[in-house]
Order: sequence, then structure tokens, then C-alpha cells
Amino acid sequence: MRRARTAVECLGRRAYHRIAAVNYERRLISRRNRTPAGSVRCLEPINRHGTDEMLAELDDVCGPDAVVFDVGAHVGIYVLALASGTPDRRVVAFEPSPPVVARLRANVCLNSLEDRIDVRPIGIGDEDGDRPFYRSSNPELSAFDRASATRWGGSVIDVRRVPIRTLDTLVLGSGTAPEEHVGLEEPNCPVPDAIKIDVEGTAPAVLRGARGVLERFRPVLFVEIHDAAIDGDVPEETKGVLEANGYAVVERSGYWRCEPRG
Repeated sequence: MRRARTAVECLGRRAYHRIAAVNYERRLISRRNRTPAGSVRCLEPINRHGTDEMLAELDDVCGPDAVVFDVGAHVGIYVLALASGTPDRRVVAFEPSPPVVARLRANVCLNSLEDRIDVRPIGIGDEDGDRPFYRSSNPELSAFDRASATRWGGSVIDVRRVPIRTLDTLVLGSGTAPEEHVGLEEPNCPVPDAIKIDVEGTAPAVLRGARGVLERFRPVLFVEIHDAAIDGDVPEETKGVLEANGYAVVERSGYWRCEPRG
């Protein structure tokens, strides 16, 4: 029974992503997506994050003129919702998957939020350079490791190298990107007041590459915790990096809110 249910769920996901791909390609229907942080238009076939507790809490924490980083922005529902009702709030969206970046940009343009949302088509990690990125048949699972990309019946459909930067490089200019990547460098990012991290198992690397930012500016962190199908004890490793940087972890259902001690 469980195997049959899993097979049906996999078929359902594949059908959804095929429909979404056609809609993004042809721009057939844009619909109102209602979230706890506001309503926006998008090209997703269904309402995404309609009852998302992490999005609601993140929106509540951030002031009207806050700078928010979304590491692992996907198609942008979080960044759209956070930016839509607050004209002075700025969001920097990091997304390494080229096809997903195209969808993210399409949604940003659809809402005329280009002046509030800065899309950065790069990955975030613990060193500057580039790494193989595994594009999954389920776009939500595309990641820097093959195991993550093949969860829930997904399969790897493309592998390409994408640029990675540390948050310290982008905010503090303290990185040492190899010479061949200099042309890919983006202007320095603003100082974040809050950082949301949803990166399919690489949260420890993101946090290790942000030690300077965390120590100097002490932003509030929201970290989505992923399931046990990812190799290694990612939650425990993530918690260790947070504690080493002086952050206390408050565990919610499916995510952590992390604030600096003291």
C-alpha cells in the first residue's frame, strides 16, 4: 500500500511539473497566489505557501525597511510576498538553477517588483568557485548533491557547473574567488537583517561561509530543515555551526528560527 501511494505521489508531482513548465514557457495563465505575507501573481498552477508558518513569522520579524536574503529562492513566492506590500523592504534572492532562475525572474517581472527584488543566479556555500549542480526532474529537489536530487522518485536530468559565493564575499568583500570567476562577480550585497535558508541539505556550508556576516551584523535566521533522506545528519551539523557562531535555535515544525545570544 505504501509503495503504491508513493508511486501515485510521484506521478502527481511529475504531472504538476509538466503543467508548470508549459505555463512558464507559454505564459498562459497567471494566478493570484495568497500567502500569510501577502498576495502576489505568479505562473505556478496552484497556490504555493498559502499557510506557510515560516513565511508568516519571517514577515512578522522583518520591519518595513528590512533587507532580507532568500538563499534558495526557487520560483520566488517568498521573495514576492515579502516585497509586495512593503515598498521600502529589499529582498536579495539567490537561486543557482538556471531554469528556475528564469521562472523566478518571470514572476518578479509579472509583479513589477524589479526595483525591490535583486535576483542573483548563484549558489551560496563555504568557499568561492563553482560546483556541479544536479538538476532534478522535480525542480524543487535540484541541488549540489545527487542524493538530494533523486529523493521522492526524482531523477537527475542535467548536471552543470554553477558559480558559488560565500555570503562573506558578497557582503564584506572578504572572499578570494579564483581569477577565472572574476567576471561572474556581482556587486556587493547590502547588509541583511534576516536570512532565510532553504538549500536541500547544504545549510552548514552556507552558514560556514557567512561567519563574518553573522558575527558582525547578527541577522535573524530562518532555516528550513529537510528530511532524513539526505545523507548525513544535516540538522545536527547545522545546529553545531549555529551554536559555534553564538546563535540560539528555536525549533518550529519543519524549520528553525535562530537568533543571536545576548
